[in-house]
Amino acid sequence: MRLIVFLLFIATGHLFSQSIAECKERFDKYLNLKNSLNSSVLFEKNVIYIVNSNGKKEFSVYENEIPVVSAYLENFSVKDQINLYNLKGTKKFSRQQLDSLKYQLDTLTKRKDEITKQRLAKSNKPLTGYRIALDPGHFSSNIIDSKVEGKFINFVSYGNEKDTIKLVEGQLTFLTAQILKAMLEEQGAKVFLSRNAQNTTAFNVPYYYWYNKRRKPTLDSLKQINEITNEQYNNYMSLNKEMFFWRFFRDYELVARATKINTLDPDLTIILHFNVDEKNAPWAKASTKNFTMCFIGGAFVRSDLKKTNNKLHFLRLLLTKQINKSENLSQHTVRSLSKNLNITIAKPNDADYLCEKGIKCSQDGVFCRNLILTRYINSPLVYGESLYQDNIYESAWLNSCNYVTYGYKVPERIHYVAKSYLEATLKYFNK
Repeated sequence: MRLIVFLLFIATGHLFSQSIAECKERFDKYLNLKNSLNSSVLFEKNVIYIVNSNGKKEFSVYENEIPVVSAYLENFSVKDQINLYNLKGTKKFSRQQLDSLKYQLDTLTKRKDEITKQRLAKSNKPLTGYRIALDPGHFSSNIIDSKVEGKFINFVSYGNEKDTIKLVEGQLTFLTAQILKAMLEEQGAKVFLSRNAQNTTAFNVPYYYWYNKRRKPTLDSLKQINEITNEQYNNYMSLNKEMFFWRFFRDYELVARATKINTLDPDLTIILHFNVDEKNAPWAKASTKNFTMCFIGGAFVRSDLKKTNNKLHFLRLLLTKQINKSENLSQHTVRSLSKNLNITIAKPNDADYLCEKGIKCSQDGVFCRNLILTRYINSPLVYGESLYQDNIYESAWLNSCNYVTYGYKVPERIHYVAKSYLEATLKYFNK
């Protein structure tokens, strides 16, 4: 009887059967940067082990457990996942434990299915029933505030006419998100933004306000629950606004973005960024380079698996099909960006970080990167780097708000970037 129940779970789509061999293929293709995880993750005939820094096996997933564990990693909070990780260890689940987990998952997925049916009944638009999260990268919207992040370009362009170029990436991403949100909603999607105003962080306030008003209460709380030591607390409290951003706030805010997105339970997430030529720093002049590329999760190294929560993010990418879905979405995105913007798709040797910290996927222009957002966000995703802002032509085009779309006056290139993400999203869900 239990076998019949298990097969019914698989047949209804709530659980998906995968083999150890399929997981090993995903490990080799997406997750194991330069073989650095060979001693941290072991694949045996019918089991996968996570090995700690002392060389001791601390967690196992047997082949018959993969459907349940992978579904649990996709549908429950990190806190619940940590409890499961610590409870299970290397022990094999009993039938009773598996049945209990399946029951929890079945109750949850039935509720989600019913909500989806209700949404779909309201409209026949192609994206009706889908929840999409947009993350407009960075937060600054002016040159002064963007100096904290270092995400701006400011130079004089000598083309047909001498012109001062001032671009702030956080402003470009927010404008793109506003237009893309309107486009997606027009197609029936429910759209959420990780930050809802210009010059605002994921905490719904500007960085300078957070630094002045919320820094101490936040650090007090973290010290109280032993997330930081007294020494770290005193060090953070002594830092000025710029140094505090780089040593603490940047990563802390990115985790907050991911947490907010995961709470929304999106069907997919689009992370919006605009790139620069890495060898043109400090971006005080124009570059002739211009590439488009997209990132997905993966490319872990051994040090990435020190903390339990990172091991759980790794296991989710290993055991589920999220990373395969992300590659699918990203291949559509990079192709649309290349077509609509007439930009070359990046290859590994077009940027040092692609060679050193990335794994090229089978699709050109799509690379695995173990960034905070590509690791923490629990949905299929695309992290898009649509174009190079400091390119000699792009910088001039982006410097002029000469195009009106969906009630916004923006650079025309912004409209076509948003259009590219829309096209990719429609193709992803159509397939």
